Amino acid sequence: MAQVQARFRTDSKRYEIDDIPFSVPAVSEVIDLSKIINKLLETKHVNHKHADFDFLIKGQFLRVPLGKHMELENISTEEVVEIEYVERYNAPQPEECVFHDDWISAVEAQGEWILTGSFDKTARIWTIDGRPLAALSGHTEVVKDVAWIRKSVPSNLLLTASQDQSIILWEWNCENNKVKALHSCRGHAASVESIAVDNSKTKFCSGSWDKMIKIWSTVPNEDEEMTEESENRPRKKQKTEQLGLTRTPMMTLSGHNEAVSSVLWSDTEELCSASWDHTIKIWDVETGAPKCTLTGNKVFNCISYSTLCKRLASGSTDRHIRLWDPRSKDGSLVSLSLTSHNGWVTAVQWSPMNEYQLISGSFDKLVKLWDTRSCKAPLYDMDAHEDRVLCVDWTEMGLLLSGGADNKLFMFRYQTPTTGDGA
Repeated sequence: MAQVQARFRTDSKRYEIDDIPFSVPAVSEVIDLSKIINKLLETKHVNHKHADFDFLIKGQFLRVPLGKHMELENISTEEVVEIEYVERYNAPQPEECVFHDDWISAVEAQGEWILTGSFDKTARIWTIDGRPLAALSGHTEVVKDVAWIRKSVPSNLLLTASQDQSIILWEWNCENNKVKALHSCRGHAASVESIAVDNSKTKFCSGSWDKMIKIWSTVPNEDEEMTEESENRPRKKQKTEQLGLTRTPMMTLSGHNEAVSSVLWSDTEELCSASWDHTIKIWDVETGAPKCTLTGNKVFNCISYSTLCKRLASGSTDRHIRLWDPRSKDGSLVSLSLTSHNGWVTAVQWSPMNEYQLISGSFDKLVKLWDTRSCKAPLYDMDAHEDRVLCVDWTEMGLLLSGGADNKLFMFRYQTPTTGDGA
C-alpha cells in the first residue's frame, strides 16, 4: 500500500504531538487521520478524551483520500507533506422554530434578542429561545428588511423597511414592552429592499427598487430632520399618531440601472450596494460617488462584508456565492466561488467570530454553512425548511438563524470547539 510521509502540526497547545514525520497510508481519509492523532495523544496524555479533527493541507480542507488530494493539488508524494489539524465543529442542530403569519423576509440578531420582518406586514421581536416579546405594526405592505440601531436598557432603537416605500424608526422599551414609531422615513419611489446601520449608529442607508440608495439620520428628533429636498417638502410638520414624524434623507446616491437588492457599510464613510443590474458598487459616502464597480453576469440578490477577513460575499440568481477582495489590486475580480446550491442564493452572512465561515440561504430550501478553506463543498447542509429560504443571520451566542417562505424562523445551535481553533 502506498505511503505518504506527513508531519502534523496544530496551533492548539492542548492537542500538540511530537514534531516528527509519520508514514501514513495514501488512502487515508479524515476519519483515519483523526484516529492516528487521537492514538498519538493517548500515548502522550493518559487522560486524553477523544476529539474529532479536520485536516488542512496548504490552507485547504482534506475532503478526499490523502493521496487523491495531493494529486489534485499537484503536491509531490516524494516529499514530507505538512498537515495542519484543528478540532472539528459539530453539525448545527435545530433548536427552536417560531412562526409568522406569512413568509419571513428578514432577520437580525442583537444580543439576546431577534428581530424579524415578514410578508404579513409586521416585524416581531423574540428572545433567542423563541419567546415572542413585541409586534411592530405600522407598514401597509410587506416588510422587506429589519435592523437594530441601538440596544440598551430600557430604550432600544430599530428600523423596518417595507414595500410601502417607507422605513419606520421605532423605539422599543424592553422594560414595559411598549413600542412607539418615532419617524416614518420617506423619499423612495418604490419598495425599500434593504437597510444597514453604520458603525457609529448615527446614520443608516437604504436600497430600493427605485434604483436609488439613500442615507438617513438615526437620531430621534422632535422636529423634522435636515432634508435633502426641503424646498419641495411641505413646511408643516407631518405627524401621525401611529408613524411619528416624517423624515427625509440626508443624501441620495444614484448610479445603478436596476433595483438595488442589498446595501451594507464596509467602513465609516464607505458603503456597498448590490443590484439587479449585475453590479456591486462601492461608494465614497463623503463625495457620493462610486469608488469602484464589481461586475457579474447575473442578478446580485445579497451581499455581506466581513470585518475580520475584509472580504465581500455575494449571492446571485445563478446559484453561486462569490467572494471578492475589493481592497486588493485585483479587487474587481472574483477571488473564490462557492458552488453547491441548486436555486437562487437569496441570503449570505459572514460569521462575526470566524474569518473563514459564512452561511447562505437559497430557493433550494437549504441553509449551508461554509468554510472558505473548503470551497468545493459546504461544511454542513441544514434542511429544516419546507420552502424557499429568504434570510439568514448569526448570533454571537452560537445560534444560526434562517427564515423562509414556509413562514418559519429556525434557530440552529452551533457549538464551537472548546479550543476555539476549529474548522
